[in-house]
Amino acid sequence: MSGLVRLDCARDGEVVEVISISPSGAPPYELKVFRGDGSEASYPGDNLFACLLSLRRELEGQGLLLCCQGARRDVTNSGMQAQMTGGRFIYTFDAVSRKVNEETVDILAPACLDEVVTVEEQRVAIFDFFGIPDRGQGG
Repeated sequence: MSGLVRLDCARDGEVVEVISISPSGAPPYELKVFRGDGSEASYPGDNLFACLLSLRRELEGQGLLLCCQGARRDVTNSGMQAQMTGGRFIYTFDAVSRKVNEETVDILAPACLDEVVTVEEQRVAIFDFFGIPDRGQGG
């Protein structure tokens, strides 16, 4: 399930850039990213969600949030799901009912800016949802 995807990047609540992403369809997994300034970069990983985390961290270092489903506060990856889909699809969860939904989302599908968070905020939400003590920054 490859193909070029275009996603917004936002800073301070405003879309400031659109990037194009080409995900690999099979191992070895990587995201190839093409930016508006003509630069290109590759983000390899064990699965596409891991690749996405690397990309998001780099963008966040530039003050940018990537507006995609994989950057929502209420999504989580599972080992089995990552093996079955290469990390392209992940589960949503409901923090109030503390249930993982059967619904999965494509990590590279667009998301509204008000739905996305930083990698760290996402990590904290996942730890909280699963009731795992937070022993510091991870990923």
